[in-house]
Amino acid sequence: MKIMLEHGELEITVEALKKIVYLATVESYGTVGIGESRSFFERIFGGDKGIKIEELEDSSLNVDVYIEVEYGVNIKEVARNIADNVAHKLKTLAGCENLNITVHVVGIK
Repeated sequence: MKIMLEHGELEITVEALKKIVYLATVESYGTVGIGESRSFFERIFGGDKGIKIEELEDSSLNVDVYIEVEYGVNIKEVARNIADNVAHKLKTLAGCENLNITVHVVGIK
């Protein structure tokens, strides 16, 4: 992701964005861990685990977060809080504006 500044250009890598998303997710209440989002072949040949970020042509970001939640919590509220927290962190720390955040609950512990 590239941002034009007054004296040049700032490039934020996808890995840096994933770290922001990860930290925003684990600090949210009810999250036990980042879940497994990979298929069998992705596990064998590599691939991302738990967080997927795709930058679209219109400079918007699609963010998919795969989580495991704590047993007994309101899953809908936890997912909403994570989406809000991730959006807030990406907007304030990385300057991302157009975000589409999807939280996938893949397990309960």
